[in-house]
Amino acid sequence: MQNRKHITVPCDDLALGHRNHELAVLLELSNLLAWSHDYQDLLYNSLSFVLKQLELDAGRLYLMDDDGKALHLAVSLGVNPTGLKKVSIQEGFTGQAVRTRQFIAQHVAEMEDKPRKKLLQKKGFVVVICIPLVVLDRVVGVLNLAARRLIRLSTASIDLAIVMGNLIAVGLSNAQLQRELREKAKLLEEQNNTIQYIAHTASHDLKSPAVGIFALAQRLMRQAGADLPPRAQECCRQILNAASHIESLAKEMNAFVSARGARLKLEDVDLNPVLETVHQELANRLAEKGVQWVAPEGLPTVRADRLGLTRAFQNLADNALKYGGPSLTQVEILHREEEGQHVFGVRDDGVGLDPAGAERLFQAFQRGPTSHGTEGTGLGLAIVREVAERHGGRVWLESTPGQGATFFFSLAKTSPKPEAADI
Repeated sequence: MQNRKHITVPCDDLALGHRNHELAVLLELSNLLAWSHDYQDLLYNSLSFVLKQLELDAGRLYLMDDDGKALHLAVSLGVNPTGLKKVSIQEGFTGQAVRTRQFIAQHVAEMEDKPRKKLLQKKGFVVVICIPLVVLDRVVGVLNLAARRLIRLSTASIDLAIVMGNLIAVGLSNAQLQRELREKAKLLEEQNNTIQYIAHTASHDLKSPAVGIFALAQRLMRQAGADLPPRAQECCRQILNAASHIESLAKEMNAFVSARGARLKLEDVDLNPVLETVHQELANRLAEKGVQWVAPEGLPTVRADRLGLTRAFQNLADNALKYGGPSLTQVEILHREEEGQHVFGVRDDGVGLDPAGAERLFQAFQRGPTSHGTEGTGLGLAIVREVAERHGGRVWLESTPGQGATFFFSLAKTSPKPEAADI
């Protein structure tokens, strides 16, 4: 229908078939390729569709091998494939179709390859057709078709066959790519599970002897500390500090692995009790340092992993207490809403940081210049980053040296997309 402003044509498959048969066939084939998710089904459905449209009796679909020297039978319909399972690109009209990238139709009786001629005649074929499957100027396979009677080929039917071949080539290439991606994703998941297992085992195996060493050194100091020479007492203190650090590292390694790889347990989380829990855990340290804790009232309920969210706040508050310096007097929790995001911040009025190196701070085992002389594992901020990104958010730092620092992280208001491990 046409008027002065625009033209409208209904997107109707049946109407398209009446107007242009060839285009309707190509549309049907493209829909078939889109719905054939299994690779073997795609091969079978493609060959079956072409045979039906060209009204032929039998066919074989060959795929090119990796070195481009031979074709291997992938699927066959209407013919016993004995003797036809592999074809060199240097032999017969099939190889010629690959080398020249041409549609070829031939009477079997006129074939020069006598053994192949005899084989095809024995199977009752009169006409053979070969269609190269070309995508991005690369031959990925061949459709080898046959009829037990003479057939009429028009320019339109030949063009249709060529384009069908190209569409099938694209579909096969996409399906192969998807299959490879699925295999790689599975391999990555297996490797990730292995890494998680190793990291968890290592952290567990580190923690147990560290606790034992700490206990033995502590017992030695308690029972014989007064009788030990000063140098031995100092060695015991160093052992206690080292064992304590190993235990902290093992604990943080396990937390990092969990933040990165464990499946999110999403629930509606009331932030007010979460922050109160964090406050209570830090209460003694806050009191010792004379630092004020400031948190807003009436915080929202968010859809998140409770453990991950709690750890993010714990790590940022702990970070402020550790590295805020002697001028630190306040740790403040911030919240605001942006489009599609909840934004949280932990602000301190300590020594501050140079924001130029902020990105590095969020990487595992990286520590800032203000951390010198302060115990830490270098995993705290990396854990916050993992928590934020797995909740559809991000992390960043706003700071001026000497004027405090604010570490921000955001969470998507909508639930995160399902992870590969959940599919």
